[in-house]
Parts: sequence; structure tokens; C-alpha cells
Amino acid sequence: MIIDYAEPGMILGQDVTDENGKLLLEKGITLTERYIHRLKEFGVNTICIFDHEATLLKQQQFISLELRNELSLCFQALSSLQTSFLSNEKLTVLYLEQIGKIITTMIHQVSQQLDTMINTPFYYPTQQELAHSINVCLLSLITGFQLKMPKEDLYELALGALLHDIGKATLPRIDGLLFDSAKLHTLYGRNLLLRSKLSPRVAQIVAEHHEALDGSGLPLGLTNNKIHFLSKIVAIANYFDKAITKAALENTSQLAVIENMLAKGNTLFDMHILKTFIHSVPIYPVGSLVLLNTKQLAYVTKNHPNHLLHPEVKIRTKTGSTVVNLLQDPTLAISKVIEY
Repeated sequence: MIIDYAEPGMILGQDVTDENGKLLLEKGITLTERYIHRLKEFGVNTICIFDHEATLLKQQQFISLELRNELSLCFQALSSLQTSFLSNEKLTVLYLEQIGKIITTMIHQVSQQLDTMINTPFYYPTQQELAHSINVCLLSLITGFQLKMPKEDLYELALGALLHDIGKATLPRIDGLLFDSAKLHTLYGRNLLLRSKLSPRVAQIVAEHHEALDGSGLPLGLTNNKIHFLSKIVAIANYFDKAITKAALENTSQLAVIENMLAKGNTLFDMHILKTFIHSVPIYPVGSLVLLNTKQLAYVTKNHPNHLLHPEVKIRTKTGSTVVNLLQDPTLAISKVIEY
């Protein structure tokens, strides 16, 4: 969390070090006003806070930790294979087949939790490419379920969403940085998947996830009817995850992300899909620390179907905490998420 929101009594979740790696405060220490002031003097901008109650709220997982780890390892191996420029097509196919099996299991696990999905944390804003790909996969999959899509479509949607940026692994980098203003990674990814005999629809999702309804997208400038329905879902999920991560890093409002996306409905995004997405994905995940319009800090404890902007929260007070249902108190609103 940004240190400006730190309060006495909070517990450090990670060691705090200076720019030279020198330990300033140890994990597990209870913050005091003096500690907070000293950290600011040392130029510390962000800290990790541990909260037992928030940890309990986040314990329930949308997909099992074992499955997430297996998917991560397999995806990393596939990406590393492409990055090496010594890509073995047989190995690539084997990794893709294994990822496909994991996706099938994931779809089954998600289908068992649709009734509780709005109160189960499943996406974690981050700049890390692998976590972003998993976020986009789950965000797309949940939207597909809400759209009542058949299993074969859900499978191709989830696989295309997970692999949407796989083409980046084949692009050259300068000083470790990727420059791809024309979004050519979409075509590199498509070609890779087609060579690996993957479904043409999955390859099409990868190729089109930066296209826009009005033709302003990249790299091909496709318009509405020429963009596949599944690609439109992944485009929304990808944009949302990137924008939510940026909002978290820049300490700006997550609500502004939704308002901006709605303003782009029927120009960049399919409005029907977008509305389904917004009514399916919790903007304020359970367990996240939020700032209210009253400048009070609170934890999200429960989301309400069809009212995801007005969850139930537990407000931190000097003497303890109190639970408030934002649906029933129009004077209170969430300004932004402080920590997911």
C-alpha cells in the first residue's frame, strides 16, 4: 500500500529496506506514528501490510493453488522455449497440450463456483506478464459463463485468453525492453499457434485482442463484424486488467476505469459483452483495502449481485471496526482501492 495511507497499529507484511538493501523495519512489526514518519524520511513510498482478517477473506480460491501453480510452470516453460529462439515444435505442441488439459480442469473448477464468484478473489493486479495472462484468462472465462456459452467455446476462449500475449516471447528486445507500438506480437502469436496445429479460433483470438469495433485497433484495423466474438471478450478483459493495474500503481480510482470503458462501448468495445463483463466481475474484490469518500479505510467483506459498486465493508476505527452495507447508506462510497 502507499505509505500515506499507513496507520499506527498496522502490521508490516514484508521487510522494508532502503535502496541499498539495508533493513529499515522487519516484517511483523506493528507500525507507530514514529515508524511511519521515519520510513517517509528514508524515501519509502510503499509498504506491504498484513491483516489477519483480510487474509481469511482471501483464503477461498476460484481455482486451486495447485492448478494455478501447474499452469504457471507450464506457461513459463512454453514462453522460455519461444524466447530462446531455439523453439522445438514438438516440445511446443506438448506444452500446449498440457496447458489445454489444465484449462479443461479450470473450466470445471470455475463451473462449481459460479454462485460464489463475486465473493471469491481471483484476479490480482500486477505488471508481471504471467499473472496478467492468468487474470485475462479468468476474467474472460467468467464472462463466457455469464453469456451462457457452450463448453467448447469456453475452452477456446480460455485458451486464447491465456495465450493472448504469447507472441511477445518471440519479439526481439532492446536492453531487455520490448518495443511493439504496432502490436505485432498478436500476429507472431497467431503464427506460432497455427504452426503448432492449435485451433484456428484460438489463433484468431490471439491475433485480434487489440482490435477495436471502430477500426482504430491494431495491427490490422479490423471493424466490428470482422472481429470474432471471442476476441471481443478477451479485448475487454485485457484492457480492464491493464487499466486496473495502472490505477493501482498510480493511486487513482478504479471506478474511473469502468466509466472510461463504458464511454468506449460500441466504439472500442461490444456494449453487450461489456455490460455482461461489468455485472460479472467485482470491481472491489473481497479482502481488498479501500478508501471511502470520508477518508476512512475499510475492508470489502461482501459483494452484492448486480450492485458490485456498492459492497459491504468493514470500516477500521480507533477502537475496532464496524460493518456497513454501502447499498443502504448512500452517503458512503468507495473512492479507490488501496491494496488488493
